[in-house]
Amino acid sequence: MKKLKGLKCVSCGHVHAIEMIYECEHCRGSLDIIYDYESIFTENVSDHISEGGIWRHRSLLPIAANTEAVSLGEGNTPLLRSTALEVEFDQAEILIKNEAVNPTLSFKDRPLAVALTVAKQFGVEGVVTASTGNTGVAAAAYAARAGLPCRIYVPKGTPKEKLIMMEMYGAKIELIEGTFSDAYLVSGQEAKKNGWFNLTSTFLNPYAIEGDKTLAYEIYEQYGGVPDWIIIPIGAGPLLVSCYKGFRELQLAGKVAKLPRMVGVQAANCAPTVQAFEKKLKEVEPWGYSNQTVASGIADPLTTYPQDGTRTLTTIYQSEGCGIAVSDESIMHYQKWLAQKEGIFAEPSSATAIAAIEVMKEKGFLQNGDSIVTVVTGHGLKDLKSIR
Repeated sequence: MKKLKGLKCVSCGHVHAIEMIYECEHCRGSLDIIYDYESIFTENVSDHISEGGIWRHRSLLPIAANTEAVSLGEGNTPLLRSTALEVEFDQAEILIKNEAVNPTLSFKDRPLAVALTVAKQFGVEGVVTASTGNTGVAAAAYAARAGLPCRIYVPKGTPKEKLIMMEMYGAKIELIEGTFSDAYLVSGQEAKKNGWFNLTSTFLNPYAIEGDKTLAYEIYEQYGGVPDWIIIPIGAGPLLVSCYKGFRELQLAGKVAKLPRMVGVQAANCAPTVQAFEKKLKEVEPWGYSNQTVASGIADPLTTYPQDGTRTLTTIYQSEGCGIAVSDESIMHYQKWLAQKEGIFAEPSSATAIAAIEVMKEKGFLQNGDSIVTVVTGHGLKDLKSIR
């Protein structure tokens, strides 16, 4: 694909050829796809208007023009004005980007649709992933759509609703003792042994995370510009980083002048990136405490890959944003509040993005006239244990 210039290491800057690799061969840093923007921007970002959802933006995805998309109709999720939140927090403008209405009920459909399409381009025989739930569900569904076998490694505490969905889509599931970081290691070994495409949605797969950029394009189109703040729940943080990359691409295309300030939200019981932000550190350290929280979908201690947290932290700093930690009590309060006030049933990990507004107000990050987009990343039906 002529529009792709290579895979650039975010740590040392070395540029690799476009191939099925996951880390820099020189320093093991994570990789970022670089594009020939000059040629791409002779087109409009939305030139592929005849295609639906995220595929309207195919020109800025690592997909060949003649490649058939592996799609279930992902993307084009609603951006909803929330007067209830505006009154609750005395803010002029708060909107909810509801990713819970994607085909498998989370934002993970964006990166996994792209990843499975790339997998078909590479001609792989199967796919593998580590997951706390949502990635596994999306991987299983899109692998089924692509006609590829899928193996998923998940921590034993993964919500059963998510496990049932994976099984229904035909994936092979293995429960792993320990945390997501442990599942991450096992899935990597399995991918290497079989030559299968590793879909793990940290920053491991540089092709998958390009799908996350489409969130930015949709917010820009639906909002009619750039909000002051975008609040996103984070584990390792690829959605936050890729969303910001999407807005930078819009800026390069001359469509926007300013960029949003990015907010990464974590549960206080597992907040390695937020802890680094609060200490004003340049690098994230692995979480050295218990990671038990109702927000299981973002409970990533970054045990063996703290550099992923550092990549997210760097983006937060670059955007002049912030990292926010919220308590389990606050998460559960705003999960119920959001359902009863706005009719949106968010999973606990997603409710962190609402709870964060309260903390941002308390810490003085917000002005009353600021515009805010808060991202609900997944549906509450996928994690019912926390509310029983």
